[in-house]
Amino acid sequence: MTEYLFHWLPAGTERLLVPDVRLTADSRLHGAALALRHFKEVGCDLSMPFAHVDITEPDGARHTLLVEEVLDWLSDPKQATFVHCEGLDAPLGIPFRKV
Repeated sequence: MTEYLFHWLPAGTERLLVPDVRLTADSRLHGAALALRHFKEVGCDLSMPFAHVDITEPDGARHTLLVEEVLDWLSDPKQATFVHCEGLDAPLGIPFRKV
């Protein structure tokens, strides 16, 4: 399983600990999108500047994706089916597109 950890720092507060999410997905971006849904549901502010997801693959490889990179990818019409099937449109603010 791949580990996803959200990092953000609300203005005027100390660092908040957010539990990581471990899941298996088709790609880093698919997994990051699913992880963002979870982080949004537990109260993380995805709109904070430089908010990002640190990803640790099962083999130990590490990657970082900015939240806006993931949201831009989800906004691509090619991802409409994934967004719709996973119910990401409402929680992540992705415009609904017919699939």
